[in-house]
Amino acid sequence: MRPRFLLPFLAGCAAPTGTPDLPEVAAQEVEGRGLEAQVVFYNVENLFDTTDDPRTNDDDFTPAGRLQWTADRYATKLSHLAQAISWSGDRLPDLIGLAEVENRAVVEDLAGTSPLDGGQYEVVHFDSPDERGIDVALLVRRGVGEVTGERALRVDLDGDRTRDVLYARLGTGGTTWHLYVCHWPSRREGPAVSAPKRLEAARTLREHLDEVRGPGDRVLIMGDFNDTPTDASIQKGLGATCDPSAELVALMCVDQPEGHGSHNFRGDWAYLDQFITDPVTAGEVASAKALWDQRLLFRHPKYGRSPDKTYSGTSYKGGYSDHLPIVLRLR
Repeated sequence: MRPRFLLPFLAGCAAPTGTPDLPEVAAQEVEGRGLEAQVVFYNVENLFDTTDDPRTNDDDFTPAGRLQWTADRYATKLSHLAQAISWSGDRLPDLIGLAEVENRAVVEDLAGTSPLDGGQYEVVHFDSPDERGIDVALLVRRGVGEVTGERALRVDLDGDRTRDVLYARLGTGGTTWHLYVCHWPSRREGPAVSAPKRLEAARTLREHLDEVRGPGDRVLIMGDFNDTPTDASIQKGLGATCDPSAELVALMCVDQPEGHGSHNFRGDWAYLDQFITDPVTAGEVASAKALWDQRLLFRHPKYGRSPDKTYSGTSYKGGYSDHLPIVLRLR
């Protein structure tokens, strides 16, 4: 039997009842097996434990800190994130990429939270040099394939500290997959300062990919790029375009509903969270889009429908994240 990751499937993203303006595609089963080859990426927005780490700027996320981050709030966050990921389909994802996780322990806590605990996920994680102590991570569901290599790719920004790019090599049924999970430098400093940093992150990834990629290998890059599919870091740094036959294909600019995205900045929805893949895999994509689920959204009085996040400033809202998960399904 071939591993599940390579089996074909047809699936979609069904919106809950009562939200007719959300994109709806009915989920289908193939040969009675249910959904197959499903991947989720989720910027989980500040998944911190409650313990102060003196090496990082995590003081706000402690019980005595500015955000009063208690064990109960941490447990609620874990439960909400696990639920949100499970809503991506009628089976648990094969791969889950994560951004804004503090350490390996919180990733393991999330993987052990119902209903994700049913996936028996293997954790791939490295501590990054980010000042706030946030990292990226990858969860690989048991039985999907064998992780045969993993590495943290350091992004050299002349002393500025940012997240590493996580690399994992996955073997499935004789096929090698090169998997990357990213969280590139933010836009906070403005485009003149921040765009070159994201371009350097893209070049770091692309140089590594060119070193390790062999004939017939598959590529899947996922993450919060803090750029859209048409920005320079994607098109020039990675060499990924919207052309389905390109060497690398930016999936989030192919057949996306107008006005949708994974992140809302002052009313402007955009796909800062993306999947990028090789053209063979791109030809097998059934769908790649954000999970627009009313349970993950609220209506902002000024900016309209927005992701329901954990805090608004210092006010605890008990939501999910300021990003929506993105979901990839392969035929």
